[in-house]
Amino acid sequence: MIETVYHIPNAPGLAVLADLHGRPFEHIAQALRARMPELICIPGDFVFGLWPGENQSPLVTQENVLPFLRACAGIAPSILSLGNHEQYLDSADLNLIRSTGVTVLDNSWITRDGLVIGGLTSASVTACQRFRSQTEQAASGVRYPRMEHKQPILPDTTWLTAFSATPGYHILLCHHPEYFPRIPESIELVLSGHAHGGQWRLYNPFKRQWIGVFAPGQGLWPRWTKGVYEGRLVVSAGLSNTVSVPRLFNPTEIVYIETA
Repeated sequence: MIETVYHIPNAPGLAVLADLHGRPFEHIAQALRARMPELICIPGDFVFGLWPGENQSPLVTQENVLPFLRACAGIAPSILSLGNHEQYLDSADLNLIRSTGVTVLDNSWITRDGLVIGGLTSASVTACQRFRSQTEQAASGVRYPRMEHKQPILPDTTWLTAFSATPGYHILLCHHPEYFPRIPESIELVLSGHAHGGQWRLYNPFKRQWIGVFAPGQGLWPRWTKGVYEGRLVVSAGLSNTVSVPRLFNPTEIVYIETA
């Protein structure tokens, strides 16, 4: 694991922890304690989103998740948004997460010390929430209904207009970097993950830069995989690997943001 620092004008000091996927976290907590960021931002995929079974919470079967969130909250104010792997979490799970001291932003925002911080929920989470609501109305008795075929939907960005109009410095936790074109340009800082750095990173001698090979939601030769784009989109390469293909020239990372 590496620690990457980006300097962005007017940004607060914060850490970005993306794509833990329920993995061991002690080395991450140790690194955070050494730096003590002002704010910890978790833009999704802190769980591993396999179907948990009809009535077993992922927060119980994945024993690292809640301790990880408690550790973050014990180091600095911590805020998370929901990525695609959080699709099976229900309202009781979200309340359990809140009990760790971490703020959950589900297509919502808060204000804090001049900051306006929002969380744009993954479209797959929204799809599952709708499906679960329909299933509950049918009184199935299954806590985690399995949705075999998701209806393709877009993220709910309707609230971003009011969010971006709220006075302050705006930070949006948005797990999917491919949502970036849908985000108002007035939002000063967008924090993402999901792309896992492009899985393999290769050096392009013509552009004189490292590029990712593949990312979910973007396909081959993705545009947004790791780094700072247009001065305001920060994409973390993530904290774990969830596929059988190894990461190549692409270490896991904690991202720190400091003001320029």
